[in-house]
Amino acid sequence: MLMMILIVYLDRTQCDCTSNSYYYTVNQGGGSLICSACPTGLVRSTDGFGCTADDSTCDTTLTTRVPTESALDGTANTGSSTSVSSQARLAQEVCVTCATGTWSDPDNQRCTPCAKVTPQTGVPSGTIGCCSTSAIQDGMCLTYLSGILGATISPIYSNTFDSPTSSVFFQQHLSAAVYLCRMNLNSTTAQTNNRTLLSNVTACQILANIAAMQFYYPGTNYAYYLYQQYIWGLTSIWNASFARTSIPFLQYPSTYYQEVNSASYNWIPATFGQSNILQIKLAKYSPTGQYLGLFDAYDAYLLLCGGSYTDGKPSFTFGTHYKKICNIRADTLWSSTLYDTAFFDPYIVFTQSGTSRLLPTPVVIRNYQNDSSTTPNMNGILKLNSAKTLINVIVSDDESTWVYHRRFFLIDRISGITQNNELRNIHYAKSIRLLNTLTSDTNYIQPPVIVIEYGELSISDLGKNAVVQITFETEYRMNLDAHIRSIWIAIGVLCGLSLILAVIETMIWYSRAGKQVIDLGTIGKFFLYVINAVGTIFFIVMAGVSLWWLIFYKRQDALYLVIPTSAQQTSFTVLVVVAFVLKSLDILQLIIRQSSIDIFFIDWEKPKSGNLNTVSVWRSYFVANEFSEIQTFRRINVTFQLIFVLLLLKVINLENVATIQPTVNLFPSSSDYQPDYNGILRVGIAFSMWLGVALIQYLVYILFYQRQVEDKIINFTDLCSVSNISVFVLMDNLYGYYIHGRSPHGLADVNMKDMMLNLNREDNQMIGKRGLQPNSDEQIFIVRVDRAFRLQYETLLQSYQNRILSHLTKKGEEHESEILLASYRNLNEFLCAFMSQSLPIYSYTVRHRYFLEKILNIEFGLRTAPDANGYTESTFFIDEDRNFTKILFCGYENSLFIWNTATFLFIDYFASNYVLAAIITYLLNLIAEKLRISLGQRNLSKKTLIPKNFLI
Repeated sequence: MLMMILIVYLDRTQCDCTSNSYYYTVNQGGGSLICSACPTGLVRSTDGFGCTADDSTCDTTLTTRVPTESALDGTANTGSSTSVSSQARLAQEVCVTCATGTWSDPDNQRCTPCAKVTPQTGVPSGTIGCCSTSAIQDGMCLTYLSGILGATISPIYSNTFDSPTSSVFFQQHLSAAVYLCRMNLNSTTAQTNNRTLLSNVTACQILANIAAMQFYYPGTNYAYYLYQQYIWGLTSIWNASFARTSIPFLQYPSTYYQEVNSASYNWIPATFGQSNILQIKLAKYSPTGQYLGLFDAYDAYLLLCGGSYTDGKPSFTFGTHYKKICNIRADTLWSSTLYDTAFFDPYIVFTQSGTSRLLPTPVVIRNYQNDSSTTPNMNGILKLNSAKTLINVIVSDDESTWVYHRRFFLIDRISGITQNNELRNIHYAKSIRLLNTLTSDTNYIQPPVIVIEYGELSISDLGKNAVVQITFETEYRMNLDAHIRSIWIAIGVLCGLSLILAVIETMIWYSRAGKQVIDLGTIGKFFLYVINAVGTIFFIVMAGVSLWWLIFYKRQDALYLVIPTSAQQTSFTVLVVVAFVLKSLDILQLIIRQSSIDIFFIDWEKPKSGNLNTVSVWRSYFVANEFSEIQTFRRINVTFQLIFVLLLLKVINLENVATIQPTVNLFPSSSDYQPDYNGILRVGIAFSMWLGVALIQYLVYILFYQRQVEDKIINFTDLCSVSNISVFVLMDNLYGYYIHGRSPHGLADVNMKDMMLNLNREDNQMIGKRGLQPNSDEQIFIVRVDRAFRLQYETLLQSYQNRILSHLTKKGEEHESEILLASYRNLNEFLCAFMSQSLPIYSYTVRHRYFLEKILNIEFGLRTAPDANGYTESTFFIDEDRNFTKILFCGYENSLFIWNTATFLFIDYFASNYVLAAIITYLLNLIAEKLRISLGQRNLSKKTLIPKNFLI
């Protein structure tokens, strides 16, 4: 009678017999199962459909003895005497000694050939046994390899994360990789050049992969240490005569940097043009060492952001500075379905003497630490740079200390797996820079260097919507020391000349100021002239350098000039900053100087009926207002300048000329790669536009507006003549300007009819001319007075100004007003008499300036001390060149133009935003104008007795 005794699994669709004392009568899987009891003393057979007698005398602990139920031909062993009433197939278990070359399998079921034995050229002690389970690593038996290294190793299986853990991948593969890679490289065969020296290629690749995942840390018993100690260090692998193609070299020799930077370097000819693709090939390996093929870098997705041939091609277009930044969710990087772990050896393909060649290229791992725990690949310093943000932190390195390696990965999701099969950490390439260096003579390029910095994510970063930033950029560079040295030589020479110029200008000022000793004022004036001259020099050099780089970088067909790196661009940054700062200081001192001049309006009007109080004050007020208005007059309109420059740069897109690529694409499509801008090129194109627009404005004003519309200086001079008011100005103690405004009609305070008749007679030349001298039209003069005149003028001026102060403190007192008015009249009468040559002891002569005086802006042969008779003589120089405008903004058009330009370029250089630069330039210029007007009106009110509230 059949007995069905079943046990139901947790999975209620599966069943089995309760123990091995039952055999299967029916077993079709699932619940289709019938169990029958074996006879007493028998157990279920190996196939489950019969019963067999157990040979209890078989010692299964021996690896050469196994109990078996069948003979070698498959027939069941018989001989069991057990009486049974069932129909079960019966067999007898027999203890068999395994034949030579076979061993018991792990289940002690049968004798099988032992496959887990490492091939050897010799057999230790004449026999080979099977490995125990503990001696098997990476599917290979290490029992007979322990002596191949000549030492016992204790590999470190920890990864190099911030919180190192034991990696199950390292435990499974590191020891086996060392032993198997080391096979056949013993001392007796290592020097055989024509034989295959390695029997297990993938083992060496696994060892290289683990070394890369440990960032080549050379500490004792780490993967790279074992590689150097037992594999690479056997012979001079670097020597071509001992080259082993099956063993990857992982680190360049310490002399590599000096070798590629030596004058004799001639490896890769620089035969690339703008349309050439820099061919970087990547040999790809799986984590377990399989070679997966040779791929183009842009097809192998060197960037974790992803891409395609169309998207990635610009990054390898020769000469194009490429930069791509993307943000990736940390959870996405953790997903193995999107990013697989692979390892790469980079190569560059080039043509030399008509032959295509493949050259290994180095990799710099920023995270690399040497055995003293220092980081030679991260020896940078922080600097400021213009990119697309106002402040960008970059690293400038001493590359001579770099350690160059070969193999890298984009993401490591293997070494962070622990024994419980949990992924706790990953490493990812957060920054990759491809550095391409041209030699100084531009005849060769050095092998490209791939600089990689890795980031780390831990399991605690998951589920927090954390985002990591990935950066990839291609940079072209060359040794620009000669160019930089030339810049500083030019600055040194020009600054030397500017110092000489500052000395000359100080001497001129010293003479005009009537100084007799060198005092602190003289020294201060010298430094102000130095600031002006040096600021101008730095601006000129800055503009020249930027234009030179813009022209020659953009017009090259074959690349021979590159954009300076951030470190090399430091000199240019100094030029931009110094030019802006010094010219700002120069404009500030200009405003202060122009707003502190001694100015007086000489009223030639005669009183009516002998009553001095009948002279109208409105003429003086009107002239003063017109003078106040032209204080900030300029031939170049800054508002129009900014609008037109922005139109050219932003609307016509000339800004795109400043991209870091040799070609020009003003209107790129959405599918085109748009390179970053470079600060030097932005300065170059902005300065050229600014200069062009300014020249057009200036020429239009000089050739058309000034002639056909109005000339503000001539209009002001005419106003002075119509108003019968002259303007006397002293910028320095003995030097100034004079506008002769005495009306040829004698009176100006007349009614409308008389004014029209006077002007008509003047047009018909029926009266005298307006000039200071008889029958002359010269009204504007440069004045160089002597000390005696200055002393008398200062005495009257001091009395006049003291009365002004007294009047201000005692407002409303008629007596003070009368005294003030008397002081004003005394000064006015003195100047009228002086100009009319009515004071014999204070005379003057009128002449033209000599040619050399005009060129040097200096006066020769002047007598400033009284003669033997006590007479002094001043000199009036006819001002044909309108030097009078030196008391106005328009007289310093060049300085203001340089300051506005330097401001615009300075802001854009650091902000990389022309609109922002235009806004700030406009605001600073507006502040300068308002400050000049305010201080100028205050000075006018103080010096001319005209209330400030009447200066509109």
